[in-house]
Amino acid sequence: MLKFPNKKIRSAAILKYMQDAGISGAVCFSCGNASRELKKAGADVFDVSPFGCMRPNKWFTPAEIKKIWPDLFDATSGHLPLFLMIEISKLYKSFLGELENLEYNVPTGSGETIFCLRMAYPKIKFKPVYNLDSATRYNSEAPLNYLVESLF
Repeated sequence: MLKFPNKKIRSAAILKYMQDAGISGAVCFSCGNASRELKKAGADVFDVSPFGCMRPNKWFTPAEIKKIWPDLFDATSGHLPLFLMIEISKLYKSFLGELENLEYNVPTGSGETIFCLRMAYPKIKFKPVYNLDSATRYNSEAPLNYLVESLF
């Protein structure tokens, strides 16, 4: 199982983008991990998670989130723009270096981490593993499901 501080690395990239773009805050729908790491990184986060100020009872679409919080950056896993996921991919590769194996199981929830790993390591085989815990619970409404199913 490939485990590394992906949410911490992701948070650094998001915070840098927010600072560069002059964005003062974010909203993050999360199991709690992404929101927590964003806060630790120094972002002002409206945390929608089991540990945050609100709890969702469904997967909110990017459009729904933008409509409710028009001035906040949507930092929900699986909702990031491609240019930011590319930057996260580069940071993952910088952190992990060259991988020794040709195949890895990857704890997967939204699909964002495994997609970023695929961009960083196009020749490595990654297998998504769902339902290990609350962070990897499969949700049929996650927007990257189609991408994960087609690539892995």
